[in-house]
Amino acid sequence: MQFRKQHPDTTSSGRMNKTTTHSRQCYVVNPMPAFCRPEHHKHTLPAFNRRLLGMLGKRDISRWEGFYFYDAFHHKTHQPLDRKRHFNRHRARAMNALVQAMVYHLNIVSGTVPVSFTTLAREAGLATHSAAGNESITRATRAAQDLAAFGLISYKLLWDKVTRQFFPADIEVTDRFFDMAGSTAEAWQHARNQQLAWINQGLVKKGEKPLTLSEARRRQKEKLIEVAWQKRKNDRDIRQQQKMATLIARHDEPDLRHQVSCQIQLEMSQGQHQGLSLTEFRHLVNKRIAWINAVARPRE
Repeated sequence: MQFRKQHPDTTSSGRMNKTTTHSRQCYVVNPMPAFCRPEHHKHTLPAFNRRLLGMLGKRDISRWEGFYFYDAFHHKTHQPLDRKRHFNRHRARAMNALVQAMVYHLNIVSGTVPVSFTTLAREAGLATHSAAGNESITRATRAAQDLAAFGLISYKLLWDKVTRQFFPADIEVTDRFFDMAGSTAEAWQHARNQQLAWINQGLVKKGEKPLTLSEARRRQKEKLIEVAWQKRKNDRDIRQQQKMATLIARHDEPDLRHQVSCQIQLEMSQGQHQGLSLTEFRHLVNKRIAWINAVARPRE
């Protein structure tokens, strides 16, 4: 029996396969992603961040020796990963662009990256849009998973059970991150101490109490969550309004207050809101309930 040879670009029915738009060598939308500083950002970066960006512009972080030396672990399950091959060219370019975006936003004192993965993906050229207009940042999050697997960053997503939305990931860098970027952990610590001393100098002039390192980190995390809540308030749409209106209709005020309080309690157990007093706890509950009511309110 003889079989008819099929053209490689056709389907089993013999028709041309129009869905094949990328070759195996180039299967991503943007094969050359690069970090671009937002045009509206006019501020001057700290000297340490500028030096790191300069170093990253001259090196390929995917060739960092630590990827051969350190063991890799799954960022969620912490199970060891058996990795014996190098990063492919597209993952390597994604990692380089993502790390540059992280360094640009890096808060030296807290060691955190106070923006979401969505923002990082957009600035690094790793965000894509479907024909329906849906945005995807999968390429950025996969690169982040590789960084986390080797202990370069840590991050966790917080799920808000009340509004049924994710908070922006709490991204932190480790000592290894700076070695990969071409610097050292000691250089970071020196820059961090200098920055904290400069901040405390300004606080003392205002008659306020100087910050400790742990307090500065706590304030930075609180600020990130506050910005996330404010953005949700500003970006509300019809579907979100309907969602919040349904939430309020399903719970009376005491029940809603209970739900919000339980959510904040869960966040505290996960390391958020460190040092929160009872008065501050009540204030945070009231603020979130006010936000839910504001979003559910119909537009005029």
